[in-house]
Parts: sequence; structure tokens; C-alpha cells
Amino acid sequence: MATPEPDHGSYENFETSFEDGVLRAEIHSTADMNALSDTMSDELLDLAVRLHEEHVRCFVLTGSDGVFCAGGDVTSFTSESPSAGMRKGASVLHDAIVQFHEAEVPIVTGINGPAVGAGFSLAIFGDYVLASENAYFQFGYPGIGATGDGSATYYLPRVVGLRQAKRLALTNDKVQPEEAVDLGLATEAVDHEEFDDRLTELAGEIARGPTVALGRTQRLLDHSTSASLEEQLAAETDTIARTANTEDFREGVRAFTEGERPEFEGK
Repeated sequence: MATPEPDHGSYENFETSFEDGVLRAEIHSTADMNALSDTMSDELLDLAVRLHEEHVRCFVLTGSDGVFCAGGDVTSFTSESPSAGMRKGASVLHDAIVQFHEAEVPIVTGINGPAVGAGFSLAIFGDYVLASENAYFQFGYPGIGATGDGSATYYLPRVVGLRQAKRLALTNDKVQPEEAVDLGLATEAVDHEEFDDRLTELAGEIARGPTVALGRTQRLLDHSTSASLEEQLAAETDTIARTANTEDFREGVRAFTEGERPEFEGK
């Protein structure tokens, strides 16, 4: 049964829906090419906080009108002293990234078109990255003489390796979907005609799973890239012990012992 979306008021830069545990946010930026504005960063933070407060079983972030997100709104960078504005804008965006990262909810990013600069960052931070054949990935920042933000320099070397990360940052190459999958920037590439159906199907599959266990597993995998073996084992011990208290764990054990298929509720 569809779950009605709680009333959060309307967003200026996103169209959202909440159905069967899937919170979907489609970017409709007030700036050209779905560019990231200060207001959009504020709204991203609100969306991220919702993952901690509501019964969300999968979060989907995708674009609209053939564009995922073409980076920051460069027209807002033209002041004589842009440093303070950049610091403030990056700080709000980074608060949102931290909230997404800490949420125990699987995140799917659906890349329907260009993902550049901050859009590149938002694309590759997903736990599962689905790319349309019309998409491309581009680090983007060198094009305006800037350094990366929005977690680009955190996730990029983790998903493609340090050597390839440096290549993409130095050359600013556009990476097409099939190469993105080969490099690890994307998980799966599909035809444009199949993109929306596959994104919906994928989110539904994930949302029917044991949400807490899936979300915590994604965070453990993220943690593993910078942890020692002892630190990772300690994190695994703590996490599996805490997860054994969930209703889904009890349901999984019951279904296994009785030879049935589990019916998880995401709790």
C-alpha cells in the first residue's frame, strides 16, 4: 500500500514523492541546467535530514529534462570577493552530504544526463549509481579554475582508485556511461528508454529489503576504505550486534528456520 508523503511544504528545486518507502527527489532547479544554488543546497539538507526522521526505505535522487546537475550556479560566483560565498555554500552542501552519509538508508542516484562539478559529486555518492545512455560524468571544477567540493575528492579515489581519480581531475574528461561502469563511477548503464522503469524497479527492490541492515552495510563498506583491520572488525561487531535488535533480523531468522521468504518492514 502506498504511504502518503508527510507534509514538508513545497521545494523550489525538487519535485518529491514518497511511496512504498521510497523517497524520490527529482531535481528541478530554478537555475539553468539544474545547477546547484544556495537554496537548492538548503533543500538538499532538508531531504537528508528526512532520511533520519521518517520511515524511508530507499532514497532516490535523479534529474529532469535530460540533465542531472551541471554543477554550481556559476552566475552567482561573479562578486569581487567570492571566497565568503563559496565557503558558505560549500558548508551547507557538506552538511547535507554528512547527513546523507550517516543515514542508515540505501541511496540510489539516477543519472539521466550531464553530471558535472557539484552534480558529479552528487552522482557518485550514491550506494547504487544508475546511468542513462544519455548521461556523462565530468569532474568539471578545472573548467572554472576551482577545486572539488561536495565530497568529490572523498568518493572519487574510493570508487575509481587514486591514479584514475587524478587523471579525471587533471584532464577534466567527459566519461560516458559504459566507461563510467568500467571505472566504477556508475554501477549500471541502461538505454534511455529503459531508464525510468529500471530506476523505479531498482528502488522498489531495495525498499523491500531489510533497510537498516542494508544501510548499515553500506556505511561499513564506506568506513572500510580508511579503517585498519582492527577498527573495521570492531565496527562490524558493534553493527551486527545492534542490527540483531531489529524487527527485520527477527523476521529473517524466523523465515529462514521455517523455510519461508522473509517479509521485511524496514524496521
